[in-house]
Amino acid sequence: MIRRRGRIHRQMIVLSSMAGSTAELVRGLWRSDSGKRWLAPLAVFLCATGALLILAVTVEALAPFVYAIF
Repeated sequence: MIRRRGRIHRQMIVLSSMAGSTAELVRGLWRSDSGKRWLAPLAVFLCATGALLILAVTVEALAPFVYAIF
């Protein structure tokens, strides 16, 4: 039988993979010679917002307050 993972465990896996992807994206934008360095703060902000929303879904009591911001 295949063991099913819990919801929090799955969301932590997504958050941990997102951290590496964000770092890779910023590193690639910063090192490019095409002048796209201004996109690096935007990419970090969007990834941090996504992480905040994932955490808000995990902690159900916090979700209404976070969703009210947006």
